[in-house]
Amino acid sequence: PKGANPLPMFTVTYATQPIWKGERALLADIYLPDTTAKADLLVWLHSGGFRTGSRTHRNHARIAAEFAKHGYACAFIDYRLARPPAVLSRRTKKYLPALVTDAQNAGETMPESYFGPRALAVVEDCCAFLMHAVVNQLNWGLTGRFLLGGSSVGAVSALNVLYLPHHLSLKRPPIATVLAYSGGFAYPSFLWPTGARILAQSSPSDDHIPISSIRRLKWSLHDLQGDICLQIENDAQPHDDIRLFPQER
Repeated sequence: PKGANPLPMFTVTYATQPIWKGERALLADIYLPDTTAKADLLVWLHSGGFRTGSRTHRNHARIAAEFAKHGYACAFIDYRLARPPAVLSRRTKKYLPALVTDAQNAGETMPESYFGPRALAVVEDCCAFLMHAVVNQLNWGLTGRFLLGGSSVGAVSALNVLYLPHHLSLKRPPIATVLAYSGGFAYPSFLWPTGARILAQSSPSDDHIPISSIRRLKWSLHDLQGDICLQIENDAQPHDDIRLFPQER
């Protein structure tokens, strides 16, 4: 809000990850609520089709301010993008063909680049950040409870980070909740009962990441864990926009 004091924010380097012909240092901006109480941490993954986007997007401070009202800390992280391409770990690279085949066999309709190697690099990077946050949770004033969120490919990535590390032998702390705006999950055979709850909001008319992906996830989870996914469908919901309409509140 205009005239409000900015939230306390600091930037950390959380990992250095391999890319083609070198390495990339990955940073995260951490926003803390103005309170002495410990805070749960929402890790927000930016959009941009795995080609563009940044942790410093102008909307991130607004998102952090909204969640701070409810006592949450927020982290907005760098991750490796399409150029220069990421170098995946040996185990992640080993699983790549099976994951792509699973998405294709499921009839996944999101762009194929959204469930290929670029998507898996984000899983590696976000897990690295989460483990960095675990080590630093006392210094940062955190409870140790983690949430994931994002819009468009950020939402795709949040769901990937929820389900894929179990198979890729990547360490991450337990995730309590995922907030997925205009997202989807491409690998139905790789679901497992994480215990996390999901809020998914999409438009049936979204032709960028068609809603069929998130509908399939909801019903697959219903069979696996019961009603843990709250899915909101609204034709007025623009792709990659983060809002609740009055009738959804």
